[in-house]
Amino acid sequence: MTQSAEVISVSDDKKEAQVCPIVTDACLSCKEGCARRGSPFAASNPQGFDLKAGDLVRITASQTAESLQAIFSLLLPAACAVAAFFAASPISRALFQRESSEGFKALCVLIGILVPGAAVMALSRFKIRPRKPLIDKVY
Repeated sequence: MTQSAEVISVSDDKKEAQVCPIVTDACLSCKEGCARRGSPFAASNPQGFDLKAGDLVRITASQTAESLQAIFSLLLPAACAVAAFFAASPISRALFQRESSEGFKALCVLIGILVPGAAVMALSRFKIRPRKPLIDKVY
């Protein structure tokens, strides 16, 4: 993630700043020069730039945060779905004393995707606090 933002305020120790993103998604086909402002949020200043209110900065997400997000939101549900597919036959033999049908395997795969996906969504909403975006350039 890379985005331009305007600095609103800077903390006393200059390690953090409140920034307001400049949303230019619709500006590709428009030549009017206006841009919409997003909701303000806190960003860390690990490089110690001398920031002041009104500066334009580039905001990026940390590589670690992006990697963890990919692992937990994409790979975990996919791995659980594959595991559920292979677990469908033993589960069917234990519960119904017969071999599993394709429909039962599909149901297990669906449960294997939905349960970890719902858990990831619930954890990200209520428990996990993401790292702050980083200011990596001042324009």
